This record gives sequence, C-alpha cells and structure tokens, in this order.
Amino acid sequence: MSDDKNRFHFDLPGGWEDQTVYYFRGPKIDEKDHQLMLVIDRHLQQDDIAEFARVRTEPVLKAFQGVEVLKDEETTIAGCYPSYEFVYRWIPVDGVKLFKKHFFVLRGDYGYAFEIEFSKQSYKMLGEQVKKVIEKLLPGTYEVQED
Repeated sequence: MSDDKNRFHFDLPGGWEDQTVYYFRGPKIDEKDHQLMLVIDRHLQQDDIAEFARVRTEPVLKAFQGVEVLKDEETTIAGCYPSYEFVYRWIPVDGVKLFKKHFFVLRGDYGYAFEIEFSKQSYKMLGEQVKKVIEKLLPGTYEVQED
C-alpha cells in the first residue's frame, strides 16, 4: 500500500471491491460550497444510456415534490461515449431555488454518474468549468469549448 498525496493505491484481497464515491470541491459562490460527485457503477445492469439515467433519476422525481425538469436528454457527441444530461430546479423552501445537474456516461463495462448542485448564479459561472472537469476525467464525453 502507498499513500501518494492522500491517494491510496493497493491490491484488495479476493472478494473485496473498490466502491469509492469521488468528491471534487469547487469554489464557494453565493455562500454555497460546490461539490461535484462521481459514482462509478462497476456492475452495469443497463446498456442503454437513457435507461441508465432513468434508473438513477426516477427516484428524484418521486422523492421531491415540485421538481421542475429543465433538461432530460441524451447528449452524446458523434463518435464519443453515450451520455445523458438531467437538470432540474427544486424549491425546498420559499426563496430558495436549487438547480441540480446529473450527467451520465456509459464507457466500456462501467457507468459513470456525476452530480452537482448550483444556485442560478453559480450555474452560469461554473457550468463550463464542470464540463471541463468531466471531460478531463472521461475524455471524449463532452465537447468542450476552447477559451
């Protein structure tokens, strides 16, 4: 086992499996900390990106009242990995509007689920940065605009 800048690298014994959930902390905007979460599904049950996304977004729609879906579509770029974007707005209490973005990718035998919560202002400020982070983690997923 080694610890390289708090990243662990080691072989797990038989029967054990890495189920790490990754958090990437972003800037604080409007008194809100931003965290991009990544969950890797190593036991993929779906081979269709829309079905993969639906299984993960349907519970959101059932759990929260007043969810307004803003985007719910496949976003695959020609020649790239199947991907899907799900964005919704939710008002948990008066005066508080939350925007949540889910981005799903199928690549090989794995499914990747990204999630981040924004305010209206931070969505405008961080949207392209989030795309760039995802593209760096999974090249060929997003068409990133050059600065």
